[in-house]
Amino acid sequence: MPRLAAAFAAALCLGGALLAQAAGEAIDRFLRVDDRVCTGGQPTLAQLADLKRDGVRTIISLREPSEYDARAEADAARELEIGFVSIPVQTADPKGDEVVAFLRVTSKPEIFPAFIHCGSGNRVGAFWMIRRVLVDGWTVEKAEEEARRIGLRSPNLVEFATQYIRSHSGGR
Repeated sequence: MPRLAAAFAAALCLGGALLAQAAGEAIDRFLRVDDRVCTGGQPTLAQLADLKRDGVRTIISLREPSEYDARAEADAARELEIGFVSIPVQTADPKGDEVVAFLRVTSKPEIFPAFIHCGSGNRVGAFWMIRRVLVDGWTVEKAEEEARRIGLRSPNLVEFATQYIRSHSGGR
């Protein structure tokens, strides 16, 4: 039964994303990554309600509070009874402890389906790339290809993700 519920929630998330795109109100760079995760740029507060309707249980923000109104997003998520996790990441200077926090949060089955965002998908792509290699066992090349579809584009974030993977992969 839990698998059926997860599949239904995933189908709702995908369906809702397609409806939002048809209406011209899609979240910037929205991507359905797999049956548990969708990613994108910054959602509007109205789009948070769409995410809730689409079955999203948790929003993970990689934006720094100084970039946007983080409190408004957290408050809106709370009102909608969506979990909200903030892991502030500086695009120019990401840190290993931020990756550790991201991997810890995304290892909890109860958070899914989840929507992971930053401003444009750039930071999300880098952190998801790391997760794909270290947790899901993907090759760096395959993970980077997906990360670029998510929004990874900054050379420093590509380098950060690659170095982090290299130093934490145990010889993979």
